[in-house]
Amino acid sequence: MTDLEVDTALADQSVPLAVRAVWQLLSESDVRLDEAVALDVPDVELADRLVLLHDTKEGGTFEAEITAATAAVLAELIGSRPSGPVFTVDSRRLRREEVAARFRDATGKSVHAIRFTRQARRHRSTGRPQLVARTQPGEESAAPA
Repeated sequence: MTDLEVDTALADQSVPLAVRAVWQLLSESDVRLDEAVALDVPDVELADRLVLLHDTKEGGTFEAEITAATAAVLAELIGSRPSGPVFTVDSRRLRREEVAARFRDATGKSVHAIRFTRQARRHRSTGRPQLVARTQPGEESAAPA
């Protein structure tokens, strides 16, 4: 996907904010789709711009950095809620299938393409591919491997 395609999808006001917020999280972080939709309000540390990921593909719990833009969108979604799912539609947790279907409808591509767009962008900016190790809670940010 091009950056323009990603930006166009993220700006599509016909798509619920919660869905677009998941897309933004996927495009700007190392968070996977299953991890994103599983986030609960206490897992989001807006001041530190981190999300805490539980039961990840690698097993265990990890922290992932988020951008200021993603933190602002998450703050809007969370509002004053102290608990519950971060991403909700009609008062229920958003499902991965919904996020993927809306992305395919909006772009004609798999939602996983958005993650690979970020990885390609990182590759272009550094001149070489980088593997980024996830951090365990309490560790400093992961450096490129």
